[in-house]
Amino acid sequence: MNSRLKTPITRIAWNAVVLLFEKGIAAAASFVYIPYTVQAVGIATFGQILLVISYIEIVSDLTSLLSWQMVLHYGAAPYREGRRADLYHVLRFGMWLDFLSGAVGYLIGEAGLWCLSSWLGWAGPLHPVMDICLLFVFFDKTGWCVGTVRLLDKFTYLTFGNGVTASFRILASMAGYYAHMGMTYFLYVWLLSSVVLFFSDMAATFYALKKHAPARFGWRQILHRPDFLQGAWTFTVMASLNKILLAATKKLPILLIGGSIGPTEAAIYKVSDQVSNGLVRPMRTFMPALYPEFVHLREEGRMEEMHRVIRKLFFSALLFAGVALLVVVLFGDQVLHLLLGIHGDGGYLLPVLVCGALLTILGLPLEPFIVVTGRLHALFRFQVLNVLLNLPVLFIMVHLWGSMGAAYSLVLFSATLLAFFAVQARIAFARAEREQGRT
Repeated sequence: MNSRLKTPITRIAWNAVVLLFEKGIAAAASFVYIPYTVQAVGIATFGQILLVISYIEIVSDLTSLLSWQMVLHYGAAPYREGRRADLYHVLRFGMWLDFLSGAVGYLIGEAGLWCLSSWLGWAGPLHPVMDICLLFVFFDKTGWCVGTVRLLDKFTYLTFGNGVTASFRILASMAGYYAHMGMTYFLYVWLLSSVVLFFSDMAATFYALKKHAPARFGWRQILHRPDFLQGAWTFTVMASLNKILLAATKKLPILLIGGSIGPTEAAIYKVSDQVSNGLVRPMRTFMPALYPEFVHLREEGRMEEMHRVIRKLFFSALLFAGVALLVVVLFGDQVLHLLLGIHGDGGYLLPVLVCGALLTILGLPLEPFIVVTGRLHALFRFQVLNVLLNLPVLFIMVHLWGSMGAAYSLVLFSATLLAFFAVQARIAFARAEREQGRT
């Protein structure tokens, strides 16, 4: 599926299928290792494990620089024109961004740990364990690898690493269950899973580069930035801030629920959120596949083709949303019972979380379009405003209605974001039509 002769929608669909297969491996594995973990430590301790993981993932998300978007944005022209040296400059800059965000993330994570450990019950022997688990922030940073394989249209290369990681986590969780291991063991299993995935992604990326253009990577020039990359830092920061704000809004409720209500409620909310995200993942996998395709279409000036792709994906998302709601109403409670051994506690929570997730997928073709057509600053300004308005609403709703309040807040946030995407996409298409009319 590497040929540029195939239609954009065909390439997008194929790459989305590959990404869905990767995510499907992780989702299928979770149906094995989550029950083993819950049975080994109990749901209350499992809730504590999820609180620790959620905190570290929030730190990682809040300090992540979207190097993969930078690689696609600035690497498309050198790749298309065969400028190998410039392409390697882009990749080295992406690698440097990943290392920088990992270092900053670890320091911020340690500072936050000292401030929040008492409130969340992490003082005492758990503190040094979390110091080690914070290394996840380093190993989670493989954005330049993701951007490289997507730019080279080698989406399948990262699938092997996902399979190895899922297999490792299943086997380690089963071993922990039969050996009667505790919380510390399962936290280390989670950390080692990220280490396995990190080195797998690195190996796959260098293999893809070797097949595409065998050459020395040029490590000594990793800090050198040529003139054509002068705007790359600003672009990366702006794109990353948008994702940081979105991640904060989606993951902060877990810590709020855990700190104010308890780890059991936090576990139910976290797993319900994972189930809702897993349910909409077949559509969400289109988004990473859209970025490289939209970048190529922008470089070729084919705005009408982008419009056609967006229309097709929007109507597909509407159809998918109807089916997903039906599935969660019929089978949602049974899934939670299978994973956590509870019955009825998340019956009302899961449909609300799914509604919020479905609202996000309706706008999935619009966000990459807004970014590649130069509306990034407008997106950032709106995200800041939306988060500032949503955070007090989140605190109030969690205080009044607990987990359900957090779910209602997520639906409100997703609805306002979808409305903004629609307005900005309309503006971008109108501007493109005026420019075509003048030419």
